[in-house]
Amino acid sequence: MVKRCLECGYDNSDLAEVCEACGLPLVEVAVEKPPSGPIAVDIPPGSGAVRAPIGFLRIRGPPRSKVSFALCLLATVLVTVNAVLAGVAGAYVPVPAWIFPLTPFNIQADIVGLLIGLGMLISSFLILTRREVYGSAAIIVLSLLSLLVGGGFIVGFLLGLVGAFIGLFRR
Repeated sequence: MVKRCLECGYDNSDLAEVCEACGLPLVEVAVEKPPSGPIAVDIPPGSGAVRAPIGFLRIRGPPRSKVSFALCLLATVLVTVNAVLAGVAGAYVPVPAWIFPLTPFNIQADIVGLLIGLGMLISSFLILTRREVYGSAAIIVLSLLSLLVGGGFIVGFLLGLVGAFIGLFRR
């Protein structure tokens, strides 16, 4: 290793205590440890490089609509429970559990209600994963279709619409 003189820049031997060229005493410079974080490079003036302000490049997504997700999930549960109750108790209870006992395609309304509930569940999770437009649009359509099977005691229909509109317009 070579000791360099800080005054004249002459390279001296390791054992030298004074500079062989200028005669000034050599000072040992402590080597500092490199920082543990990311390396910060200072931009030299006149290089044409532009330094971005702090926080300028931070990407921020829209806030998650947790209220919309909760309302749509509750509507999903109500529509699905209504379909299950219509299928289980529909033959034994004289009070009609759904509006139309058979759909236009002659499929039982409880099966249609379960399929609508599954679609609403998937749409609710679309709202939670920041795809509010697609999830909300699907919830609106499926809530309107759930009226065919009773709408989850009609409260499920209303909660689905309210939750979908909150998710759709909350940006």
